Amino acid sequence: MSETKEKVAHVWQRDALDWYVEEEFVTRALVKVERFVGPVLDPCCGQGNIVKGLLAAGVQAVGTDIVQRVPEGTPWFLGTADFREVGAISQPNICMNPPFFRAKGAEAFIRKALTVATGKVIAFADIKFLASAGRAKGLYAEFPPNRVWSISPRPSCPPGEFLLAGGEADGGTADWVWMVWDQTAPFYGTQFDWLRAEAVLA
Repeated sequence: MSETKEKVAHVWQRDALDWYVEEEFVTRALVKVERFVGPVLDPCCGQGNIVKGLLAAGVQAVGTDIVQRVPEGTPWFLGTADFREVGAISQPNICMNPPFFRAKGAEAFIRKALTVATGKVIAFADIKFLASAGRAKGLYAEFPPNRVWSISPRPSCPPGEFLLAGGEADGGTADWVWMVWDQTAPFYGTQFDWLRAEAVLA
């Protein structure tokens, strides 16, 4: 008699604001390969994983979000704001895990960032967002990224509310990338490489 093994997978209720939290190691790995000139803004900072990772690496970084999810008085938090609005807070560089909203939100945040940043725009995204045929003819034809870093090992990106309730980030089932637009550098085609993060996990 054969044994049937039950496959265990994370099935989370979709967050209303698409607040999903990248693991801290992805930012620690990023700063090993990307440098910033000037301050960095995370306009959808959540509880601050990206901002704190940048600060720990000696990068001047601040954050905003549509909802405040950090304690009052957090020195790097500049306040609540919808980044897509006219006159939203900005900095020379933007590094973010944008709300996905079935890809429309992520693309809107990237497009806005490219209009206000003068340095680098770096977005954390599911590799399926990169592989879209529609964006190949649209966003990436208009604004091709300078670099794409495919993150290894595969990070988990659970809903923030799941983590607040005591859940743990593990067992990621999607592949993620950092997409980099460097507006200070000439464009010689999009470079793709693996961001091997084992060193920062040790």
